[in-house]
Amino acid sequence: MKKIALLALLALFLMPAAGAFAAAPTPDQVNDLVKSNTSTGGGLPGGTAGIVIGACIGVGLVIMGGAKGIGMIGSHTVDAIARQPEAGGRIFTSMIISAAMIEGATLFAVVLCLLAVLGMRYIPS
Repeated sequence: MKKIALLALLALFLMPAAGAFAAAPTPDQVNDLVKSNTSTGGGLPGGTAGIVIGACIGVGLVIMGGAKGIGMIGSHTVDAIARQPEAGGRIFTSMIISAAMIEGATLFAVVLCLLAVLGMRYIPS
């Protein structure tokens, strides 16, 4: 299992490097791409629907990650307090600070995803 995870991680890091070896498009290809996208109403490859779908997927992943993190913090806090009840106050304070940090990062990521959707109206068509 560790080998598969290592290979997947290596492939993930090498994926952007694969694009560096691709041939650069000629100016004619770039002009054709711009003309085809602006004539269909979308200013970007994939159009505005791609931005909306990407933002929705991004928001969903961010919320799931934040929920998983806060759930793990709560679970481990209960375990720690059950093992050492006299340190419950300090453990609870640390839990609240950690959960607030995760919540802040989650909120920031959700706002960025939603700004991508709201910023579509400023994309020239």
